[in-house]
Order: sequence, then structure tokens, then C-alpha cells
Amino acid sequence: MRPKRTNAMTQRIRNSRALVALLTVFLSAAVHGHHSAVAFDRDSTRTLSGTVSRLVWRNPHVAIELDVTADDGSVQTWKIEGNQPSSWRSLGITRDMLKAGEAVTIVVNPLRSGMPGGQFAGLTLADGRTFGAGGYDGEGTAEESRGERMVLERKLPSLTEYEPPPEGETWQTRERRRRPAELPIPQGRFKTGYQAGALDPDNLAKPRPTAPFDLTGTWEFRAELEEQASYGLYEFKPLPKLTAKAQATFDEYLEYAREGKRYIEPTAQCYPVGMPRYMTRYGSIMMLQYPTAIYMISRLNNEFRVVYLDGRERMPRDQWEPNWNGESIGRWEGDTLVIETTGFTDENHLIQQGIFTGDQLTITERITMLNDGNTLKIDFVMTDPEHWEGEWRHTKFRDRTLNYDVREATCLNIDNASLPGEARRD
Repeated sequence: MRPKRTNAMTQRIRNSRALVALLTVFLSAAVHGHHSAVAFDRDSTRTLSGTVSRLVWRNPHVAIELDVTADDGSVQTWKIEGNQPSSWRSLGITRDMLKAGEAVTIVVNPLRSGMPGGQFAGLTLADGRTFGAGGYDGEGTAEESRGERMVLERKLPSLTEYEPPPEGETWQTRERRRRPAELPIPQGRFKTGYQAGALDPDNLAKPRPTAPFDLTGTWEFRAELEEQASYGLYEFKPLPKLTAKAQATFDEYLEYAREGKRYIEPTAQCYPVGMPRYMTRYGSIMMLQYPTAIYMISRLNNEFRVVYLDGRERMPRDQWEPNWNGESIGRWEGDTLVIETTGFTDENHLIQQGIFTGDQLTITERITMLNDGNTLKIDFVMTDPEHWEGEWRHTKFRDRTLNYDVREATCLNIDNASLPGEARRD
């Protein structure tokens, strides 16, 4: 017979489950994620005080390079891995806290190899604010399941000995025992979202005006090969007036190209192609339109883009997850879909060959449907004062294609190494 719960026991259970939820955010990637956590020593911690030299703030992992000065004056760079940015935000951490040059103290589970690296466990800023690591008082109760104990003890499935389930267990009793206290899981359970998800049933069910057209389908890029000199094929002609910085890079690219040599092409190293090239590459894009969002998957490397239509506010700049496709917010203006995109990375992001762009880039697309719903006309207006002056305007087309599906495609460095030609890498 179970002991009767006291208020203190109930609060401990709630605290325990809250911590389980929080730890699960960080640890689930280690259990199921992109990289294995077996390399980290979960039974020990190391406290590192130093200066952030590089921050990678994007999915699927945040990564920090921390320069730590030893007593003899030498500097050692520690590489620290954490879960996705939303998990850091759930702890109250923003990317501005960890920008290059910031002095911080970070607690890690170090690498078993002894190399200077580890998995994030806690953070203290120069002003004394502390995030993560700690908070569990160790007073477990009979209400904790063994699964909760395992999370609290931070054990890896691959290193956990098999334990038979309770006698007489069925999938029904198992499901009921592990069922969340509230379903559907409420918004903000891990405080990772800043508003309703685009596919939340309640969000989808909100009354909205009927969209003028539906982009659901597969759309092929119209190359216009015969007019390459006028319209640029998959590039954008004419060029705007480039800044001195961008012009120097473009001139170097032209020198390489005229000699038959490949210049810097990040996609050859499996970087995403990014906007606006996402919309102008050869091959098809599969689009799925909902009242709240349009989801796009490209044939080339299955790169993903989403355009939100649910009236959401743009993510605050200090919560940006800078990436190659940015954050796209759409709205309907009559028979036109207007998409405004910001939030780009400045890392290996090209507008087209020889012309880079960065985090000042803004793109506005105005999409209309022609030819009885079989052609998309896409008008681009692009600004980036770091790389060109004023607005860069252009129009492209995509045509509906039938009897074709976008299939799995993967970029692998080992495959690209087998392709002919040598490109400049830096």
C-alpha cells in the first residue's frame, strides 16, 4: 500500500519531475541525438573559467570554444557541447551572454580521453548569474519511477544493465504509468517556445480568411537558359553596386573562374545553400501549405524551409538562431503572398558565386500564381548594406511538376571528395 502523500512529498515530486523535464531537454540529445554522449565522463565535472572565443548557436547543438589561461600563462581552448538553442533558452541563457570576448565560468562533464572538451553542465556569468547544474535535493520518493531515477542519475542507455519490467506489465499499463500528467503537453512545458506552434491543433483551428492560393505541390525551377546573359539562370542579374569589401571578393572569384579554377563554395563542404539560392537552385521543391505555415523540402540535400503564416511576432534578436534560410514570416496581401525573412548567419553564406552575405541581409519575396495555378512568380527585394548598396531586385519562376517526388538526399564530405576539381576552402 502506498504511503499517503504529504504536502512536502507532493512538492518534492513536483520539483523532481520539473528537474527531470529540464534535464531531459539537455540529456535527450545525448541519448538519442546527433552525437553520442559516451565520450563524456558523467561521473565527474570540471569547472573552467575563461573567455569565449567562438559560439555556434544553432540546431542541433550549441558549441562553445572557451580559451582557458593556465597558471603558466599558456592558453588552452576547450570545446564544449550542449543541446539545441531552445534548451539553453529554457535555462534563461541567450546567445548574447556567450558572444566572443565574454568572460564566463562553465561546468562540464569532461571528455574521458582527457582532451580539452566536455559536455555543458552549468554556466556562471561575470556578473554572478548562474544557470543550470544543480537544484535536486536528492530526497527521492516512492513516486519516482525508475526512468526518472535513471535521468536524475544521468545514465546512458548503452551502459545501463537490463532490468526486467514489473511483473505482469502490458503495453497498456506501461503507457498509463508513463503518461504525461497533462495531454496534449502544454505550451511552454520546457519554456522553449515563445508562442503557439504552427501545427498546434488550436492554432490550426483558429478562423482565418481563405488563402488566395495553395502552394502544396512540387515545383521545378525555371532555368531560362537561353536568356542567361539577361537573367542569370540560377543567379541574379544585373548586380547591384557592391561595397568595396564585396567587390574585392567578387574580383578574386572572377580571377579564379576565368582560369578555370573553383572558388569558395560552401555547399561543397555540406554547408546549407541558404536563401535566396534555396529558391533558385535546379531541381524541385516540395511545398506543403497549412493555414499557419508553408513547409518546403528541397530535392538537393533535403534542405528545409518554413514560412510562418499564423501572425506570430518575429523572434527577438537576442534569441536568434542565425542560419542560412533565416526566419520567414508571411502574410497575404490580396492575391499575393508576401514573405519577409531575416535572422541569417554570416558564416559561409552566398547570394551567388563570389558574392557573400551576412547577418544584415533582409529578403522580401512577393509570390503570385500564374497559368491556372501552374507557375509561381517570385519577386525578390534583397538588402545587405555590408555587401551592396540599396535594393537588389530580381524575378524568378517555378513551375508545377507532376509524377515526381522529392526523395531522400544527403550531403556527405566523403562523397564530395570524390568529385572532380579542387575548390578554394577558406
